[in-house]
Amino acid sequence: MYAAAGTPTMGHEFDHLNRVQDERADSGERTYALFNHLVGFASIGSGGIPLLGLIGAVLMWRIKAKESPFLEDHGREAVNFQFSLLAYTAMGIAFGIVTLGLGAVLWPVGAVALVALALIGQIRGAMAAHRGEYYRYPACFRFFSEPLERDRSPLG
Repeated sequence: MYAAAGTPTMGHEFDHLNRVQDERADSGERTYALFNHLVGFASIGSGGIPLLGLIGAVLMWRIKAKESPFLEDHGREAVNFQFSLLAYTAMGIAFGIVTLGLGAVLWPVGAVALVALALIGQIRGAMAAHRGEYYRYPACFRFFSEPLERDRSPLG
């Protein structure tokens, strides 16, 4: 299943873009992983519930993480990205408070950049999942860098 460093092992092939593919991921797994990335849109479109995408990604990840390495990896990556977006938002708010006037001027630019990062990243993650590829978000903190210990099989 996974090597010691948490990377996919044998059974994966590289496509023409040098992305790791999991040919064992069936269409149901690919579709579920696709929605694991797209659930993050709930934070953008919810209006008053900014954590909705993070909550959805965590729930989807934990429900299916034990079913396959593909679902575990995509779920973990989607959760890491949602936490990263939350961290960037907190950093922007802190920057705005510390700099007072400058933060008010730069806030719209930062907000647009963050929404663009979220939209583009989540769409690219969903597309990679649909193709059966593993995906890493750009500008993403790795809060969870490998499968949780309780998810590992004693045989894997």
